[in-house]
Amino acid sequence: MNRGNRLLIFAVSFLLISVTLAGCGLLSAPQPTPDLLATSVAQTIAAELTRAAEETPIPPSPTQVTVQPEPTATEPPSTPTLSPTPTIDDAACNRVEFVTDVTIEDDTALAPEATFLKVWRLRNVGECTWTTDYALVFVDGDQMDGDDEIALPRDVAPEETVDLSVELKAPEAEGSYQGNWQLRNDAGRLFGIGEEWDEAFWVKIVVEEGGDELALGDPTWRDTFASGANWFLVDTEETYFEVKDGNLIMEAIPAGTYDNWGLSIRPAIKDFYLEITARTGAVCSGLDDYGVLIRAPDKEQGYVYGFSCNGRYRIYKWDGENYTGLQAWRASPHILSGPNQTNRLGIWAEGDTFRLYANGKFLAEVSDDEYKEGRFGLFIGSSETAHFKVYVEEVAYWLIGD
Repeated sequence: MNRGNRLLIFAVSFLLISVTLAGCGLLSAPQPTPDLLATSVAQTIAAELTRAAEETPIPPSPTQVTVQPEPTATEPPSTPTLSPTPTIDDAACNRVEFVTDVTIEDDTALAPEATFLKVWRLRNVGECTWTTDYALVFVDGDQMDGDDEIALPRDVAPEETVDLSVELKAPEAEGSYQGNWQLRNDAGRLFGIGEEWDEAFWVKIVVEEGGDELALGDPTWRDTFASGANWFLVDTEETYFEVKDGNLIMEAIPAGTYDNWGLSIRPAIKDFYLEITARTGAVCSGLDDYGVLIRAPDKEQGYVYGFSCNGRYRIYKWDGENYTGLQAWRASPHILSGPNQTNRLGIWAEGDTFRLYANGKFLAEVSDDEYKEGRFGLFIGSSETAHFKVYVEEVAYWLIGD
């Protein structure tokens, strides 16, 4: 099987925000369509104060973010007692067809103790509906800190597909590891794939130094910028986008601009992993920042995740008027800082959970349930640098779920 420093001048900024909002819906660029207009985010005073106050890393609120825990010693996982081999009638009722590895294809190279999410896409090819009383269960091999069992997230009728996931952790020692999994019905019997519908499907990894923490296979959609056909190209006094030489070039023209974004014209997406590969320009300092907007229900709202030129990351929610920090600026050694540096910025959005990544390394997890789906976009903001540029080389996403 193959797989977000300076002090804000209160009165001026508030007046600018009011005029901008009242005059042109945040951006004054011509609007090809209202839905696709790029948004200039006139952040609230509270938002900008974070730029002044956050020159040093701010510990995350434990109620908002779960940082990857330090490895702890654990007892070897116990292997659940297996139920008897399915009878012929059970097999007719409960059958599994493996469709694809949504994440972590066989022999994916992962770093020691990397936390990762394995997702299988399976099809119900039996005669019975799989209910939420059914479960994904570990049967043998290397459990990799996974749960013994995970209830199915919904009913799955015959011929329907479902994506089933389990959070795992790569072992500390280098080597090859395989964990075997099956489904269990509401009567406690195991079933799976194969000619007799009793074989396990698996997760198989190779642990090695320098390995990635994400290996998702081919993306659902990718843009390498042969043209700008997938994007609204912003052109205002503050921000300019253009596609040239295989890059979408974002430029923050004056120093001191807020985050400004342009939306993709792609349809709204719900659960996904989105990643961009971007290179900073020749001048890049402090909290000059860039990144992505996701789940934007319209041009005024969404979640904004970005990197700064001094090697920090943050994510916040913008509802058109108010800034809500989900993770304040926080330094990470996984983000390459300064000018002429290429970084991969990734975000896993599933339900109300967001997992943040830099160059394939897990950074933090936050949650918020306001926006369920929406369009995505790219943003740039200049805290200190006039004509700050970022060259986006690629944007891709992998859909999660049905």
